[in-house]
Amino acid sequence: MAIVAVLFAFSTCENFMDVHKDFIKDGEIIYSPKVDSMVFIAGKERLQLRCWLYNSPNVKSIDLYWNNRADSLFTTVTPTTGRDSFYIIVPNLPEKSYTFDVRTTDAFGHKSLWTSNVGNTYGANYQNTLGNRRINTVSLVERDGAPNGRITFFSAAELQVRNEVRYTKSDGAIATLSIPASLSEILLPAAKGGSSFETRSYYIPEKQAIDTFVTAWVASPTLFPLIYQYDRSGWKVHSCSDERADDGGGMHVLIDGNTSNYWHSQWGPDVPLPHWVIIDLGKPLNAVQIDLYRRPNNTDTKTVQIFLGDEPVADGTWKQIAETVFNANLMVVTPSDKTTKGRYLKLFLPDSNRPPYVNLSEVYLYGGS
Repeated sequence: MAIVAVLFAFSTCENFMDVHKDFIKDGEIIYSPKVDSMVFIAGKERLQLRCWLYNSPNVKSIDLYWNNRADSLFTTVTPTTGRDSFYIIVPNLPEKSYTFDVRTTDAFGHKSLWTSNVGNTYGANYQNTLGNRRINTVSLVERDGAPNGRITFFSAAELQVRNEVRYTKSDGAIATLSIPASLSEILLPAAKGGSSFETRSYYIPEKQAIDTFVTAWVASPTLFPLIYQYDRSGWKVHSCSDERADDGGGMHVLIDGNTSNYWHSQWGPDVPLPHWVIIDLGKPLNAVQIDLYRRPNNTDTKTVQIFLGDEPVADGTWKQIAETVFNANLMVVTPSDKTTKGRYLKLFLPDSNRPPYVNLSEVYLYGGS
């Protein structure tokens, strides 16, 4: 029985070794270390392979194949005994998705096992899908004592990274400014009133793309206006005839930029007409346009007379430049006198649609021609 068992075991081992004979007939196979990890980063008719090797000092090249291994790129490398990263540009790749096979070759000619991954390239087809960021508003505003162009945009498209504006300055020079896509407003110093401007937008096709695509310059159909809004940051509301500050906020909210707040004449007890407010403009200004807002959803305010003067005295010397009668929440007023300047602005309210109550929410002045 012992002899039979030995003969059976010998026969079994012979059959087991038959399975491996074809693989070891040329000796033991030695492999080069394969890439530890890798990723392909999209670009414009090219891409970048980012890969890592660990403890691979004998590796001499990273070998990249695509198009069913019909095309290849071999890159010489000098890794260390630590963890090393390598960035390899693969050029001249028409726009499409590719499957790549990657292996390494060491100093002795040994090859590693294959590692595969997918990468995308972009070109004319992607470029043709891109458009400029849509413009919301175009205006001129005063900054640092000079008119600046102000453009606001609607929300940026996905993967849009920045936007550029090319415009004409008041001295005739051409300037270009940009903002990141995360912002919706751009200020253009010394923009020329009445002039045109152009915009273009930059995109990346994927979140970590190595190339940026840009649209063509497109001229805006809207010009910068000829007038500009004065900067109100240095203004102060000096005084008023009376107020009910707990109803709307009081006289100081006339220049806070919030049309939900308002100045209201005194009530409980009521103060009779007329009513007035004086605003310190910080320096002598003229006005070619005045925007007046009254309290939302309230029609009490009727007539407003507008004066400029050099002293904040209600009964002092004032020059009337305009008058308006409200028929909407916002009244855009064009003064009859556009040249007179004054440091102080007086808004005089002689009557009311519901006497004696009046109110105002915001006041803006404009300079220009």
